[in-house]
Amino acid sequence: MEGCTRLIKELLNARHELAVTSDQWHVIHARWSGAPGPARFELSIVSEHDDSASAVQAARELKSSLVPGMTARSKETRDQVIVRRPEAESPKNSGRLERRHK
Repeated sequence: MEGCTRLIKELLNARHELAVTSDQWHVIHARWSGAPGPARFELSIVSEHDDSASAVQAARELKSSLVPGMTARSKETRDQVIVRRPEAESPKNSGRLERRHK
């Protein structure tokens, strides 16, 4: 996509929470905050992609790189890796995101 600029942006979502989005398929790393209490995560876009297949591949690679550091953590506090469609909004700070079951 020569000459095309990709755009990662922060905005306020419908709930007036800070959110992140991109105009491309994007991979999000949800990092556990380490704070006491219910597990909280900070979400950031780590890569952008032209299609879902390349985004999924990048997400798998990121997840593989994170696994060694996650084994000692409880399931609730392990970092998450998420693939999102273009223009999908993700809250910048959130609780653990649950997988959608179809």
